[in-house]
Amino acid sequence: MRQKTILVSERTLLFAIAGQLFDQAPNRQPRKAEIIMQKVRDAFRTDKRCCNDNEWYSMRLPGKEVYQFIKDLLFAIPEFRELNLSQIEYENGVSVDDESRGKYSFVTRYDKYDSESWKSDFIDLDAFVRNAERMFWVIYDSEQDCFGCVNQPINTDSTLACGDSEKCKSCSINPNHTNNYESRRFPKGKYTFACKCDCPKSRYICCEECDDRNTCEDKCESKSDECGLAMNRRKS
Repeated sequence: MRQKTILVSERTLLFAIAGQLFDQAPNRQPRKAEIIMQKVRDAFRTDKRCCNDNEWYSMRLPGKEVYQFIKDLLFAIPEFRELNLSQIEYENGVSVDDESRGKYSFVTRYDKYDSESWKSDFIDLDAFVRNAERMFWVIYDSEQDCFGCVNQPINTDSTLACGDSEKCKSCSINPNHTNNYESRRFPKGKYTFACKCDCPKSRYICCEECDDRNTCEDKCESKSDECGLAMNRRKS
Protein backbone atom coordinates (compact mmCIF):
# COMPACT_ATOMS: atom_id res chain seq x y z
CA MET A 1 0.00 0.00 0.00
CA ARG A 2 1.21 3.50 -0.78
CA GLN A 3 2.13 5.75 2.12
CA LYS A 4 1.43 9.43 2.44
CA THR A 5 4.34 11.53 1.20
CA ILE A 6 5.21 15.17 0.67
CA LEU A 7 6.86 16.82 -2.30
CA VAL A 8 10.43 17.88 -1.50
CA SER A 9 11.63 20.29 -4.16
CA GLU A 10 15.28 21.00 -4.81
CA ARG A 11 14.51 24.71 -4.55
CA THR A 12 12.96 24.50 -1.07
CA LEU A 13 15.65 22.20 0.31
CA LEU A 14 18.54 24.32 -0.97
CA PHE A 15 16.83 27.46 0.30
CA ALA A 16 16.54 26.00 3.81
CA ILE A 17 20.11 24.67 3.97
CA ALA A 18 21.82 27.69 2.39
CA GLY A 19 19.93 30.09 4.63
CA GLN A 20 20.85 28.07 7.71
CA LEU A 21 24.52 28.03 6.67
CA PHE A 22 24.75 31.80 6.84
CA ASP A 23 22.45 32.07 9.84
CA GLN A 24 24.43 29.67 12.01
CA ALA A 25 28.01 30.21 10.81
CA PRO A 26 30.24 32.31 13.09
CA ASN A 27 30.48 35.86 11.76
CA ARG A 28 28.06 34.76 8.98
CA GLN A 29 31.06 33.30 7.12
CA PRO A 30 30.41 29.63 6.33
CA ARG A 31 33.60 28.11 4.96
CA LYS A 32 33.32 26.56 1.50
CA ALA A 33 29.61 27.37 1.29
CA GLU A 34 29.61 27.21 -2.50
CA ILE A 35 31.21 23.75 -2.50
CA ILE A 36 28.77 22.48 0.14
CA MET A 37 25.71 23.73 -1.73
CA GLN A 38 26.92 22.34 -5.05
CA LYS A 39 27.40 18.93 -3.46
CA VAL A 40 23.96 19.12 -1.84
CA ARG A 41 22.43 19.93 -5.22
CA ASP A 42 24.31 17.18 -7.03
CA ALA A 43 23.46 14.58 -4.37
CA PHE A 44 19.79 15.54 -4.55
CA ARG A 45 19.67 15.31 -8.35
CA THR A 46 21.44 11.94 -8.49
CA ASP A 47 19.24 10.34 -5.82
CA LYS A 48 17.23 7.54 -7.43
CA ARG A 49 14.02 9.00 -5.95
CA CYS A 50 14.56 12.36 -7.65
CA CYS A 51 12.42 13.28 -10.66
CA ASN A 52 13.41 15.82 -13.30
CA ASP A 53 10.40 17.58 -14.80
CA ASN A 54 11.78 20.01 -17.36
CA GLU A 55 14.75 20.85 -15.09
CA TRP A 56 12.49 21.10 -12.01
CA TYR A 57 13.95 18.59 -9.59
CA SER A 58 11.90 17.08 -6.79
CA MET A 59 11.21 13.87 -4.92
CA ARG A 60 8.49 12.47 -2.71
CA LEU A 61 9.32 11.46 0.85
CA PRO A 62 7.30 10.50 3.92
CA GLY A 63 7.26 13.59 6.16
CA LYS A 64 8.85 11.69 9.04
CA GLU A 65 11.89 10.88 6.87
CA VAL A 66 12.80 14.48 5.99
CA TYR A 67 15.08 14.95 9.00
CA GLN A 68 17.09 11.78 8.33
CA PHE A 69 17.29 12.59 4.63
CA ILE A 70 18.81 16.01 5.35
CA LYS A 71 21.19 14.56 7.93
CA ASP A 72 22.45 11.79 5.64
CA LEU A 73 22.82 14.26 2.79
CA LEU A 74 24.89 16.74 4.79
CA PHE A 75 27.01 14.36 6.84
CA ALA A 76 28.21 12.72 3.63
CA ILE A 77 29.88 16.02 2.66
CA PRO A 78 33.38 16.45 4.21
CA GLU A 79 33.28 20.23 3.84
CA PHE A 80 30.07 20.34 5.86
CA ARG A 81 31.52 18.22 8.66
CA GLU A 82 34.52 20.58 8.78
CA LEU A 83 32.16 23.35 9.90
CA ASN A 84 32.34 21.73 13.33
CA LEU A 85 35.89 23.13 13.49
CA SER A 86 36.44 26.65 14.72
CA GLN A 87 38.33 28.96 12.37
CA ILE A 88 41.37 28.69 14.64
CA GLU A 89 41.26 24.87 14.55
CA TYR A 90 40.79 24.92 10.78
CA GLU A 91 43.77 27.22 10.22
CA ASN A 92 45.91 25.01 12.48
CA GLY A 93 45.09 21.90 10.49
CA VAL A 94 43.08 20.16 13.21
CA SER A 95 41.00 17.22 11.98
CA VAL A 96 37.28 17.14 12.71
CA ASP A 97 37.76 13.47 13.68
CA ASP A 98 40.45 14.27 16.24
CA GLU A 99 39.15 12.68 19.46
CA SER A 100 41.29 14.94 21.61
CA ARG A 101 39.21 17.96 20.63
CA GLY A 102 36.94 19.48 23.26
CA LYS A 103 33.39 18.17 22.97
CA TYR A 104 31.57 21.24 24.24
CA SER A 105 31.84 25.00 24.33
CA PHE A 106 29.68 27.18 26.56
CA VAL A 107 28.78 30.80 25.97
CA THR A 108 26.32 33.15 27.63
CA ARG A 109 24.64 36.38 26.63
CA TYR A 110 26.86 38.13 29.16
CA ASP A 111 30.13 37.16 27.46
CA LYS A 112 32.07 40.04 25.93
CA TYR A 113 33.03 39.75 22.27
CA ASP A 114 35.39 41.53 19.92
CA SER A 115 35.98 41.37 16.17
CA GLU A 116 38.09 38.21 16.53
CA SER A 117 35.89 36.24 18.94
CA TRP A 118 34.03 34.45 16.16
CA LYS A 119 37.19 32.54 15.22
CA SER A 120 36.81 30.42 18.36
CA ASP A 121 33.21 29.50 17.58
CA PHE A 122 31.96 26.61 15.45
CA ILE A 123 28.76 25.04 14.12
CA ASP A 124 26.99 22.31 16.08
CA LEU A 125 26.22 19.95 13.20
CA ASP A 126 23.32 18.11 14.86
CA ALA A 127 21.71 21.42 15.79
CA PHE A 128 22.25 22.59 12.22
CA VAL A 129 20.32 19.62 10.83
CA ARG A 130 17.44 20.23 13.24
CA ASN A 131 17.35 23.92 12.34
CA ALA A 132 17.52 23.23 8.61
CA GLU A 133 14.67 20.75 8.88
CA ARG A 134 12.59 23.24 10.86
CA MET A 135 13.23 25.91 8.23
CA PHE A 136 12.29 23.44 5.49
CA TRP A 137 8.88 22.93 7.11
CA VAL A 138 8.41 26.69 7.57
CA ILE A 139 8.99 27.23 3.84
CA TYR A 140 6.95 24.16 2.90
CA ASP A 141 3.92 25.24 4.93
CA SER A 142 4.12 28.83 3.65
CA GLU A 143 3.82 27.56 0.07
CA GLN A 144 0.62 25.59 0.75
CA ASP A 145 -2.94 26.87 0.32
CA CYS A 146 -6.48 25.50 0.32
CA PHE A 147 -6.69 24.93 -3.43
CA GLY A 148 -7.92 21.42 -4.22
CA CYS A 149 -8.28 20.37 -0.56
CA VAL A 150 -10.92 17.68 0.09
CA ASN A 151 -12.04 19.61 3.18
CA GLN A 152 -12.89 22.70 1.15
CA PRO A 153 -16.65 23.32 0.67
CA ILE A 154 -17.80 22.21 -2.78
CA ASN A 155 -19.83 25.33 -3.53
CA THR A 156 -17.31 27.84 -2.21
CA ASP A 157 -16.96 31.17 -4.00
CA SER A 158 -13.16 30.99 -4.08
CA THR A 159 -10.84 28.11 -4.90
CA LEU A 160 -8.55 29.35 -2.11
CA ALA A 161 -11.26 29.71 0.54
CA CYS A 162 -11.02 27.80 3.81
CA GLY A 163 -13.92 25.75 5.11
CA ASP A 164 -15.57 25.99 8.51
CA SER A 165 -15.14 22.36 9.57
CA GLU A 166 -13.13 21.46 12.66
CA LYS A 167 -10.30 20.23 10.42
CA CYS A 168 -10.18 23.59 8.65
CA LYS A 169 -10.32 25.59 11.88
CA SER A 170 -7.25 23.82 13.27
CA CYS A 171 -5.33 23.61 9.99
CA SER A 172 -1.98 25.43 9.90
CA ILE A 173 -2.67 26.46 6.29
CA ASN A 174 -5.87 28.30 7.26
CA PRO A 175 -5.35 31.86 5.91
CA ASN A 176 -7.49 33.22 8.75
CA HIS A 177 -4.89 32.24 11.32
CA THR A 178 -2.94 35.17 12.74
CA ASN A 179 0.03 35.53 15.03
CA ASN A 180 -1.35 36.95 18.28
CA TYR A 181 1.88 36.64 20.25
CA GLU A 182 2.81 39.62 22.43
CA SER A 183 5.91 39.63 24.60
CA ARG A 184 5.16 39.65 28.32
CA ARG A 185 7.60 42.28 29.46
CA PHE A 186 8.30 43.49 32.96
CA PRO A 187 10.33 46.48 34.12
CA LYS A 188 13.75 45.76 35.58
CA GLY A 189 16.01 47.68 37.89
CA LYS A 190 15.11 51.33 38.28
CA TYR A 191 12.52 51.34 35.49
CA THR A 192 8.88 51.33 36.53
CA PHE A 193 7.16 50.01 33.39
CA ALA A 194 7.82 48.47 29.99
CA CYS A 195 6.74 49.38 26.46
CA LYS A 196 5.10 46.91 24.07
CA CYS A 197 7.34 48.10 21.22
CA ASP A 198 11.14 48.11 20.96
CA CYS A 199 12.98 51.33 20.32
CA PRO A 200 15.62 51.54 17.53
CA LYS A 201 18.25 50.61 20.14
CA SER A 202 16.31 47.43 21.02
CA ARG A 203 15.36 48.65 24.47
CA TYR A 204 11.89 47.85 25.70
CA ILE A 205 11.68 50.65 28.21
CA CYS A 206 9.67 53.81 27.58
CA CYS A 207 11.41 56.92 26.30
CA GLU A 208 10.09 58.76 29.37
CA GLU A 209 12.44 56.77 31.59
CA CYS A 210 15.36 56.30 29.21
CA ASP A 211 18.68 57.86 30.24
CA ASP A 212 19.19 59.01 26.64
CA ARG A 213 15.81 60.75 26.34
CA ASN A 214 17.35 64.21 26.06
CA THR A 215 19.83 63.33 23.30
CA CYS A 216 18.16 60.54 21.33
CA GLU A 217 17.05 61.54 17.83
CA ASP A 218 14.50 58.70 17.75
CA LYS A 219 12.77 59.68 20.99
CA CYS A 220 9.05 59.08 21.04
CA GLU A 221 7.04 62.19 21.93
CA SER A 222 3.93 60.32 23.08
CA LYS A 223 2.88 60.21 26.72
CA SER A 224 2.83 56.72 28.19
CA ASP A 225 -0.52 57.23 29.87
CA GLU A 226 -2.07 58.23 26.54
CA CYS A 227 -0.48 55.96 23.89
CA GLY A 228 -1.64 52.66 25.35
CA LEU A 229 1.70 50.89 24.89
CA ALA A 230 2.78 50.95 28.53
CA MET A 231 2.57 47.58 30.25
CA ASN A 232 3.17 46.08 33.69
CA ARG A 233 3.51 49.40 35.40
CA ARG A 234 4.72 49.03 38.98
CA LYS A 235 2.49 50.36 41.66
CA SER A 236 4.08 53.22 43.53
